[in-house]
Amino acid sequence: MAEGKQRIAIIGGGVSGLAAAWHLHTQSAPGSIDVHIFESQSRLGGHAQTLTLDTEKVTARDYTNGTAADPVGASGDAAEEKKEEDSKGSETVAKKDGKEVDVDVGFMVYNNGNYPNMVKWFESLGIRGEDTDMSLSVSLDGGKKEWSSHSIRGLLADPLQCIKPEFYTFLKDLVRFNANAGELLMLPPDDPRRQVTIQEYLTREGYSEAFASYYLVPMTAALWSASVEDVMAFPASSLVEFMCNHRMLQLFDRPLWKTPAGRSIQYTTKVANIMGKKAHTNTPIIALKKKSEGGSCEYELFTNENVSVGCFDHVVFACHSPQAERILSTDDSKSIDPDLLAALDKIEYGDNVVYVHSDPDLMPKRKAAWGSWNCMGKSELMATHRKKDNGKASEAMEGSNSGFGNKLRGESEKGNNDSLEGEDGRMRACYVTYYINRLQNTTSSTDIFVSLNPHTAPRSDLVYRRQIMAHPQFTRQTHEGRSDIKENFQGKDGLWFCGAYMGYGFHEDGCRAGFEVATAINGVALPWVKDEADTRELLVLPYPDLAKFTFKQNDSFLRRLKRLVTYRIPVAICKAFVTRFLQAAIIKGKLVLKLNDGSQLAFGDGSPCGDDPRPVTARVFDDWFFVKVATEYDLGLARSYMAGQFLIEGLEKEIDYPWTLRSPNNVSSKAETNDIIGDPVGLTRLFLLFVGNRDTEGVGLRSVKQHTYANALQNASGLTISKIGSLINYFRFKIFMDNSERGGSLKNIHAHYDLSNDLFRTFLDKETLMYSSAIYDAVAAPPATAGYPSQGLIFKGNLEEAQWRKLDTLCDRAQIQPGQKLLDIGFGWGGLSLHAAKKYGCRVTGITLSVEQKALAEERVEKEGLGHLINFEVIDYRTFARRKDNRGKFDRVISCEMIEAVGHEHLGEFFWAVEQVLAYDGVLVMEAITTPESRYETYLRSTDFINTVIFPGSLCPSLHALVDASYKWSTLTLEHIDNIGLHYAETLAEWRRRFNVKEAVIRKMGFDDVFMRVWNYYLTYCEAGFRSQTEHCLILVFSRPGNRALVPLSESRSVTQMKSLTKEEMESWLE
Repeated sequence: MAEGKQRIAIIGGGVSGLAAAWHLHTQSAPGSIDVHIFESQSRLGGHAQTLTLDTEKVTARDYTNGTAADPVGASGDAAEEKKEEDSKGSETVAKKDGKEVDVDVGFMVYNNGNYPNMVKWFESLGIRGEDTDMSLSVSLDGGKKEWSSHSIRGLLADPLQCIKPEFYTFLKDLVRFNANAGELLMLPPDDPRRQVTIQEYLTREGYSEAFASYYLVPMTAALWSASVEDVMAFPASSLVEFMCNHRMLQLFDRPLWKTPAGRSIQYTTKVANIMGKKAHTNTPIIALKKKSEGGSCEYELFTNENVSVGCFDHVVFACHSPQAERILSTDDSKSIDPDLLAALDKIEYGDNVVYVHSDPDLMPKRKAAWGSWNCMGKSELMATHRKKDNGKASEAMEGSNSGFGNKLRGESEKGNNDSLEGEDGRMRACYVTYYINRLQNTTSSTDIFVSLNPHTAPRSDLVYRRQIMAHPQFTRQTHEGRSDIKENFQGKDGLWFCGAYMGYGFHEDGCRAGFEVATAINGVALPWVKDEADTRELLVLPYPDLAKFTFKQNDSFLRRLKRLVTYRIPVAICKAFVTRFLQAAIIKGKLVLKLNDGSQLAFGDGSPCGDDPRPVTARVFDDWFFVKVATEYDLGLARSYMAGQFLIEGLEKEIDYPWTLRSPNNVSSKAETNDIIGDPVGLTRLFLLFVGNRDTEGVGLRSVKQHTYANALQNASGLTISKIGSLINYFRFKIFMDNSERGGSLKNIHAHYDLSNDLFRTFLDKETLMYSSAIYDAVAAPPATAGYPSQGLIFKGNLEEAQWRKLDTLCDRAQIQPGQKLLDIGFGWGGLSLHAAKKYGCRVTGITLSVEQKALAEERVEKEGLGHLINFEVIDYRTFARRKDNRGKFDRVISCEMIEAVGHEHLGEFFWAVEQVLAYDGVLVMEAITTPESRYETYLRSTDFINTVIFPGSLCPSLHALVDASYKWSTLTLEHIDNIGLHYAETLAEWRRRFNVKEAVIRKMGFDDVFMRVWNYYLTYCEAGFRSQTEHCLILVFSRPGNRALVPLSESRSVTQMKSLTKEEMESWLE
């Protein structure tokens, strides 16, 4: 190797590899670089693949270029790929007869505006382009719905569409989408609403199924060769950005598309000739060995049979990301950063079966509807919105689009969804057929088509070639992976990555990615960049950015007037109300609102609020936040967060968080923070700030209705405008969320507990599946304890241990004896029932209104072999109590956090029902979330986030309300109380951590961004209530007077306080 000469290996001879190799070989200083391409196939080009078709014999053959390797290069992976492609012959073509025609089957078209680097590159290579047609056609349900953008005749290919309302709905939404979609790109980059998927965007903006199935979904599926499921998971901003930049959001002034004259083989062959013997075909790279010495490193590469092809200073992975990951994983030194491998693993690819054929059955039924690219599909499988299924709720939580009741499928349950073609293949909803004659201006009298993943294979006697081609899938995960590579790994230790997956997946993206890597290595700008004055500081021509142009083009006077009346004026009014309200409400601590214009609003004196001395900073992305808060108060705040209008920013250091909010496992809060939910611990801090300013140290003034008005935060007394919205929410709550026996309770329970058993499994403890407060091993921390500057509980142990401790506590408070009959009201997933049967031999009857919970609970009972002791039933507690054979039947009744679903008006009915089924000397143990008496009357006359969105129709009664109901409706009296509220705060925090860790799993079930925010808001909202000790979780024991079964509850262990630990004992306990 010459002194100072860098050896560079490029793995992959597709467009990225060719672009990088061309620039490094032709534009670097003479003698400074020795670059080699290694390609596993017998040709260069990748998706730039030209076939010669014989339309008379119906055969196809490949062109070849590059320098073939030794015979060893044709074995192994290359031979396997040739077998998989099922080619009918491959040879270098010298001459074609009259029945032969060249066609491209991968890269086909480009335009001057959106392919700047490729166009300039083609010009430097002497490659011409010729005009082509890029019309779109959609044919659904066997031709029942068809249209084409080729002409007016094509648009009305089916004349009956003129009388179909859905066709006009599609056209109306198409105009609206073209006018409004650009607004998505005007949002700040860190705005969570910009991160939504296509499915979330269509649902949020109210686009019709007709628009989705007639246009957007099939078009997107065709553009990226993706399944409908993958299309729905694409980031909407990427699609809109692509459409803006390709001027697809306008009816006029669309780009003129071109196709390479003489097909793409012209440019791949020219680059192959330039590279000469340095372009190695039939040479797959299968392994890599990293060699580090003196702070520098080089890489030895190996082809088939572990034959070394040399050592290199730089390795450019111009192949697909799965291949790059596989090669890097072979390094024996194990020095490749595992985070790099994880980033590559995130980038998803999908295989596609490609048919080159002449079968018109894979085209639209009416020839007038034929376009250059034709989307063939089934409208029923392209549904994008929520639909009711067997009576189930139409959505999970308010406004979130999700897989209600979905299960997380295992590999064995995927059926045929992983197959590539056929009715049940990966693209079973929609496939695409390209009309090559129109796209590539062929002179053949025979129609030639290229179909990807067709539902029905073309006639075998009309097939020229069947092969597999892979395309990147632009899910959120793919975007995260490529961003990680660009920001953290590109060029590190001489490893480089390029490919179409670095952009939108098209030829310009691959071309640009290759040039970006090459210019970064040699520091030389592309020759055409130097020629343009406005890009002289750059190395590669940038992406065209037409988003703002498109938005301004559609921003008419009427739209600006509408925005003024419907947005700016309401925002200005409500912003003034909310600002004045927060100035009066936030006294202690500090709340900072960061707005889009860079300004900040600050409230509070900055003094510590409770244990938290740091300000809480909310990043407000949409000023409509002020309207929501002003008109709906706390429920408006919740709905604003759900919509992504604001997020809480995290603190810089973990030590800045109050010690009570830190993870006991030393897991950083930043591990949960992302662009979708913000900082969930910050949400808890926000709620604690509100509580700390609501519950001031002063004595409140009481009205005749027993409302407390301590300050502006009490009942929104300082935000009068919110009374209207709150009143509307209250009437909606009273009318639609009743807990009557005639079905109201069933509907409300179903809305939460039947979401998905697998969803709850992601965050509940793995052993008991208890959805209620755990009881941890905990002691009070004295102020002097090192690291704990304020009072609070210190918790030990994990969630599983804590839930077993809680089950033992419930059974202990009930004084359960072996063989007794136990009624478990609201048994959840059967944790308590299983424990009582297994440990005490109780005969357990469980009742619930959740069908999903019952199904899983019965599975668990069967697995434990306890079916002879446990029986579950879906029935209302009142109906159950009316059965004569249940009168006085049960020795013990336990209700664990079920009373919250009863409702204030029905509390007496609950105690009446227990009275009916409880034996004379029986015991009722109830675990209940309770509201303090001082706020209860206000609470009864209002709605909040929990009883409206999370648990529809729910109510957390006060202790007085429970005792009063038991006195009026039964002979039961309160015998014992335990308060485990602080344990509940820790339980909720652990649920939140587990939930966020499982985000990827939860999204696979169909739950979206809105749901992720809803659930985090719910868990932190509740945590703050218990953490501040302004909500309680009580274990209550009721019995009839004179019940001697409760004597053990008078033992000293139950009625006396344990001695406090000394400092030395505390330190020993912590160890």
